[in-house]
Amino acid sequence: MEEWNEVVVQKDVDKLLYICGRFHDTCIVSVNYKSGAFVDEKNAMHFGIHDDHELTIVLHGQWEPKGIELCFTGVRQFHLTGWRSNYTCEILEAHLSFYEGMWGGRQERLIVWSDVWDFNIEQLSGTAKELKNTYVIASALKWRAVNGDS
Repeated sequence: MEEWNEVVVQKDVDKLLYICGRFHDTCIVSVNYKSGAFVDEKNAMHFGIHDDHELTIVLHGQWEPKGIELCFTGVRQFHLTGWRSNYTCEILEAHLSFYEGMWGGRQERLIVWSDVWDFNIEQLSGTAKELKNTYVIASALKWRAVNGDS
């Protein structure tokens, strides 16, 4: 597998979006979430720390490289949309941006990814409206090309 590429500045976002064609004609192959929480041998609960909350998403696209793995750490919130009647699961164009603002009562700089290009994090604040798209809000993102057979 290739080395991880950190997404730290806008230039990194632009590079990832360019390499994968803004995720056009892409699909999510797999998702794995780790909270960092566990129960030890004495049945004591441990909750982990901020960065232990990790979400990895493997995507396949009709571009080279065929497979991309996104690894989000410090996951604040995510929503996965599964199968829906009369819809395909293809991504036509993804959203990827930094968000700087209030989150959880604190000023934060976060990374936001969604399977729709016009995702707006502000839609989430103060509403019970259910969004029908997949999104991830986290502290950090890194990515790498992976084998397209994953």
